[in-house]
Amino acid sequence: MMCLSTMWKVDSTIDANGSSPVAEQILDRWTCDSGSIRFFRSSANFVYVFRSEGKHHFLRFADSLERGREAIAVEADLLRWLKGTGIPVACPVASVSGNLVETVESGWGTFHAVVSPALDGAQFEIEELDHSAFRRWGAALGALHAALERYPGAGSAKRPTWRDHLESAALYLPDGARALRQELIETTLELAALPQARDTYGLIHFDFELDNLVWRDDAIGILDMDDCSYLWYAADIAFALGDLFEENTDGDDARLLAFVQGYSEHRPVDEHLASRIPLFRRLGDLVKYARVVRAADLIVGPEHPEWLRDLSQRLEDRASTYRASIEGRRT
Repeated sequence: MMCLSTMWKVDSTIDANGSSPVAEQILDRWTCDSGSIRFFRSSANFVYVFRSEGKHHFLRFADSLERGREAIAVEADLLRWLKGTGIPVACPVASVSGNLVETVESGWGTFHAVVSPALDGAQFEIEELDHSAFRRWGAALGALHAALERYPGAGSAKRPTWRDHLESAALYLPDGARALRQELIETTLELAALPQARDTYGLIHFDFELDNLVWRDDAIGILDMDDCSYLWYAADIAFALGDLFEENTDGDDARLLAFVQGYSEHRPVDEHLASRIPLFRRLGDLVKYARVVRAADLIVGPEHPEWLRDLSQRLEDRASTYRASIEGRRT
């Protein structure tokens, strides 16, 4: 999640047709059908959809203060390699100048951008999935992990680790928040005690949730690898199925078992998965909380549009709910 101040700086330029002078200036580096660019969403990146020779593509760009060019270039390299192994990913295409990543200086700031063709298929909510679909979902993650184990790219070493994520989270814990600080310390110590064997620890997606997947008859396409990091492979299962664990699902849930069955078609499942899911969920919740706190950097008032006021309130509510849950657990 980007900072609200960054989001508002760019999204305030969107016109009634869904275009923006910021996106248009950036897209000058690629081939675009005239008048086709439209706003899609803003979250970790700004995303616009457009047509190039009649085919749908996505422009994705980030403020240089949010993401560095090197991190985006490493991701582009990884996506191209994954595509070569047969993993269905949204792979960046070169600009007119032949670059996968373009850096554009504008009156609104400096932005790093990539363009990818749209993946054909459908997206689903978790309640729409039957056990067969959970198995397919798990198989897609297992296939991705099996490929990532073989990734030779030197850039992979530049991806963050779980320690990097928690050290970053520590910067956004409020002063005097003893319960949150204790949660961070205990989570760090418990994770540090886990073995980091080659078959259980490596490069993972980190956000293999349904909004990052496109389902087709023959495959599940992966939209991005923004958060690709070094963690335990089992953590990716815990993060992907977060909505299930919000329901306090235990290790015997049929949907989890179907997911794991699919995963095991491509690589072994950590025998300690069930017992470690709560710890990985605590890690994920800490990281999400810190990102929400970081994002809420703008004082939003009546002069701002309703969508921004609503978003600001949702972030505040999310942070408050998490703080209350941790404090309640420790009283």
